[in-house]
Amino acid sequence: MDHQHDTAPVDGPWAGGWLIAALAGIFAIVVAKWVGDVGNIAAALLGGVTFLVHGVLLGAGGVVLSPGHGDGHDHGHH
Repeated sequence: MDHQHDTAPVDGPWAGGWLIAALAGIFAIVVAKWVGDVGNIAAALLGGVTFLVHGVLLGAGGVVLSPGHGDGHDHGHH
């Protein structure tokens, strides 16, 4: 069964990626404080690094916004 999705690569920066990166950074700070029982500076550094990594990966462009993994083949029907 062939499924078609109306998706296209994003050319240039994707603004939504920066929002997700910010949420990931905040989540990293909360988890570090809650689970790791670390200080404020260490939690802020972890959150900053998480934000930067996700920001580069998602906010720098070149992402494909699709519901699937987009590798072009169906794993269940070889």
